[in-house]
Amino acid sequence: MLRLTHLTAPAGPPTPEPDSTYLRFRDAVEQDFARTRRVEDYAHALGYSPRTLSRATLNAAGLGAKEFIDRRVILEAKRLLAHSDHSAARIAGHLGFPNATHFSKFFHRGTGQTPIAFRDTVRGQPHTP
Repeated sequence: MLRLTHLTAPAGPPTPEPDSTYLRFRDAVEQDFARTRRVEDYAHALGYSPRTLSRATLNAAGLGAKEFIDRRVILEAKRLLAHSDHSAARIAGHLGFPNATHFSKFFHRGTGQTPIAFRDTVRGQPHTP
């Protein structure tokens, strides 16, 4: 009787290695997401066109460059909301938003919740608007 204890290779076609364009973009986003959320800024800094960055990101991560940046900002916002007591305004400033209103709209558009509702949910507290 043959027993499989583990797979030696993933099923389906092999996943291609991310190219250097994507890797450079990913590293730049990690370094600068709190400074800029504009694909054009990353493209200029890295010497690529915005379209080249979007294609590389789509091939490697399955989403466009702008969505990639926005998801990284939302991830950091969630981390700060869940693990700090900073106000939404302070988190907004830390993430490069001009004010708490812009941050709240961005966060709501990306998550379906306001920052405070998210914090309350994560901490198991009932949210009262």
